[in-house]
Amino acid sequence: MAGQRKAHPRVLVGCVLSVSAIVALAGCSSNSGGAQSTQVPNLNAQPQLSVPNVANAAMIVPPAPAVPELPKPTDDQNKNQITIVPGDKTTAPTGPGNDLYPAAKPENVGDKRGTGQPITKGGVTNGFVTKLTGADSADHTDTKWNVAGAGSAVMWDNGSGQIITMFGDTFGTPRPQGEGSDQPPLVSGAGVNLPVMSKDIPFPALPYVNLKQGGTLGSGFAGDTGTTSPTGFDWRVNTLAYSSTRNLNQMSYSSFLTNRANHAREVIPARRVYGSEITTLPTSGISIGGRQYVSYASIRRYGPAPGSWTSNYAGIAASDDNGATWRKSGSAFWTNAGPARNFQMPALARRGGMVYMFGTEQGRIGGVYVARVPAGQILNRAAYQYWMGDHWQTGLTAEPRSVVSGGIGEVSVQYSPSLRRWLMLSTDVFNNGIVLRQAANPQGPWTAPQVVASASNYPSIYGASIHPWSKGNDLYFTMSQWSSYNVYLMHATITRRGIPAPAPTVPEIPLPGGARIPFGPAPDLGTPKLPTLTLPDSMQGPGGGGGAPRGPGG
Repeated sequence: MAGQRKAHPRVLVGCVLSVSAIVALAGCSSNSGGAQSTQVPNLNAQPQLSVPNVANAAMIVPPAPAVPELPKPTDDQNKNQITIVPGDKTTAPTGPGNDLYPAAKPENVGDKRGTGQPITKGGVTNGFVTKLTGADSADHTDTKWNVAGAGSAVMWDNGSGQIITMFGDTFGTPRPQGEGSDQPPLVSGAGVNLPVMSKDIPFPALPYVNLKQGGTLGSGFAGDTGTTSPTGFDWRVNTLAYSSTRNLNQMSYSSFLTNRANHAREVIPARRVYGSEITTLPTSGISIGGRQYVSYASIRRYGPAPGSWTSNYAGIAASDDNGATWRKSGSAFWTNAGPARNFQMPALARRGGMVYMFGTEQGRIGGVYVARVPAGQILNRAAYQYWMGDHWQTGLTAEPRSVVSGGIGEVSVQYSPSLRRWLMLSTDVFNNGIVLRQAANPQGPWTAPQVVASASNYPSIYGASIHPWSKGNDLYFTMSQWSSYNVYLMHATITRRGIPAPAPTVPEIPLPGGARIPFGPAPDLGTPKLPTLTLPDSMQGPGGGGGAPRGPGG
């Protein structure tokens, strides 16, 4: 409450920014009424699809990715073109076969290191180190462990000479023969740069959408994973791998947790029910006294707008066997309501005897908040203290103050002893890529963002995680790419930056659909500036969803 009283005098620049932002964004919300309609869409009507209403199209992420242009088919390819009839599943493709998801090789490729690269614009590979998952990855995870595609990855040091990586939603080789789908069979649209997914189709219909192209018409079968078990393409909501490579330029995984030969198993399960709990997404991990801890988000649904999702709650799980089995804490969790909504995508970072938890709201618009807790009390929610702007307060009895503001999501934080700085990586919509910020203290002030991986070079990137063995001026981090649906290791050379003056305080900036840039430091709006940025019409809060869990065991 004290922080709120001190912040009451608004800085003039904040008022101007707020007013200009509201005026500029008014047009973006003109269709918001339609997003609230309860009418059930006719997904088999083959509606004309268009690029989502987002200026930074390169940053499109679930659930409406823009697929890179497909090569123009030859005459022979056109002769063999498959025509998909609405409602006719017999003619629909039944497995990956497009350029993004090459079929796995039937034989184990052995120890020869893969040379796969991310999808780039103009062949840019600066900063790229190695491909970590999928076909042609460094360790050929598709053939060795049936990890052909994986979402965001989080890394941490297990305290015993290993790096543990937990991946988000993971997919494997084509579904078993005869396994069906409960999803609508067809999405189509004109043109070769086809957004293959409508916002009305839930996430489990991704990422394996098979594309066929004939002339100027692109068609895709949207139902290959389904929403009920058995799910196609070997969907696992998360998987876990181990590495002990000290030369990060040659990073390699020695093993995954498996449940049979050549098959990575699911680690922390989810209900897999769209609108209740579709996945359990790892967001960070740390080790304390030989015990492993991972923060996770219980996701209710992805969408309906690009870069948005709805969480049920965030929590912390613990493992006493190096990640083989996990137990969700019944105390350390934060339901997506009230002030706790600011910690729906937590990132844990330890320094000395204190653990800091950096949090963001669901989606990629908002701010970063910070809490702290003694390392020995990490599973005791009552022991957490939250930064209120000028003091640490025990308990979330009032709104905490954001330490960074903007279009931020998926934060990763680590203290660098060599630089004597806290380092923060995040997906940054306003700056169209993955950015780095530095600070002398967890509560800031934080420096202006520096782009370390740009979506102008690597389209559809998101979800960076700092490699814990980065040192000196070398920063290694994972980078996920939606258009290829795989994870890559990147490198950036960084220098220590001076401690900035505190940013001006600005009032809360409301955004379309109920999202917001929170009350706190003025955001660095990047290019384009906020007045010219077009944001999604629908960025909704938790809403209904009866029966959705509000905590572990719910």
